[in-house]
Amino acid sequence: MKFKVKKNPLLVVLILSLIPIIISVPIISIIEADRTGIILSLVVFVFLLPILIVLAWALFNTYHELTETEFKSKFGFITIIIPYNEIRTVSFSNNPISSPAWTFKRLKIEYKKYGFALLSLPENEENFLQEIKKRCPDATILNRQRAEV
Repeated sequence: MKFKVKKNPLLVVLILSLIPIIISVPIISIIEADRTGIILSLVVFVFLLPILIVLAWALFNTYHELTETEFKSKFGFITIIIPYNEIRTVSFSNNPISSPAWTFKRLKIEYKKYGFALLSLPENEENFLQEIKKRCPDATILNRQRAEV
């Protein structure tokens, strides 16, 4: 079962607005025929284009999936796989700098003895929490109000 993730509209607009800006800078420099500007803009273009490609890929390829045996989270090229029997706690976190995600509030999954993953929130939080509770009956599943599901 796949769950789409919530995306902060400001982050989406920022990523999508960077596409024409990064592409147009070298074109404008070439049109103006400024040799120094052309070289500088092409260097910037070469460095920023891969970053933009990774962010755009992540924008359209981010989801959580509950399979028969494991939880899988995909963020662009990054895949996190956690077997259900290792999940101890599912809760929420407000730590925005700890991992790649499209939301500032994060889903926190603690697994094994000391491992944890901070991920984007699923669009349908309640349904997601109910489904993961079915698959991990021994885990502690907490909603946003810190009440057990």
